[in-house]
Amino acid sequence: MKGILVLILAAAVGYAAYQYVYPQIADALKFEKHKPKEVVVAPKPEPKKEVIVIAPPKPVVEAPKPVMEPPKPAPMPEAPKPEPVKPKEGEFVAPNFDPIDVATQNWAAIPKSAFPRPVKLKKDLNLQMKIGNSSAATQVKAGGTIVAVGQEGTDILVSPTETSPMRGKVGLDDTDLKEVLTDIYERWKVARTETLRRAHDFKLAAAERAKNAPPPTKGATASAGNDKPARDADGTYPLLLASMKSGQVTEIKPETIKEWGEPQMTDGVWTVIVKYETQTMFGKFDTEAQAQIKNGKVEKWIYTGSGEEVP
Repeated sequence: MKGILVLILAAAVGYAAYQYVYPQIADALKFEKHKPKEVVVAPKPEPKKEVIVIAPPKPVVEAPKPVMEPPKPAPMPEAPKPEPVKPKEGEFVAPNFDPIDVATQNWAAIPKSAFPRPVKLKKDLNLQMKIGNSSAATQVKAGGTIVAVGQEGTDILVSPTETSPMRGKVGLDDTDLKEVLTDIYERWKVARTETLRRAHDFKLAAAERAKNAPPPTKGATASAGNDKPARDADGTYPLLLASMKSGQVTEIKPETIKEWGEPQMTDGVWTVIVKYETQTMFGKFDTEAQAQIKNGKVEKWIYTGSGEEVP
């Protein structure tokens, strides 16, 4: 057993000497043959790097953002228009008058009946007055008075007096004519409404009297010489037509009469109401008047309601 161990130990010593001692001796004695061959270990190949080509990102085109409009206010519900109040039976309805701008076509057509009329100038003016082929210059200070005698386009024809033949031109707005006519128009509307109101009340009262009047007795309505006015087949009255033609009344003309009323007897006087169209400074209007007849003669013409005599 010891022998085996000795052999193993000798082999181990010999192997260690060969591996570690002998190379040093061989190297010192330069024995190439006995050098152990160097084992060249090849370097491990480096792993190839994969090159990944990344395409540049495409530019992102943003969709146009919607423009937010401010919210529109909700439309307010229209207030219901009040229905016109229907007049009661027999109730007076005041007329509606156009503004004076409408009546004068925006001051382009002032009625001829508005002239002649004194007006004041609003600024100093040098006027060229003409009479025939002759002319003369005159100066009128602001606040001075001159007579408007007519209209020519947007100008007013003026004269020193109502009867003077001399004529000049001034701008409408250089005078107070608008203010003067507007004041007259406003006062005329009030008077006109009141006249129509009185005429309305007169008709109602006359109708009431006729309804409640006792039946007439023989000879009570007219005497032998105060017969009821005769009426032609076309509805006109020869007696009234003759009165107009004679010039007893000038405002009422046969061609302007729209309606002829029935004769009514009141206190021994026959009355015939006529509705006619009259021309005023501010246009044409329907007016009522009555002829008062006694003993076969027209005594006078008066406005229905007011009682004023018709010219």
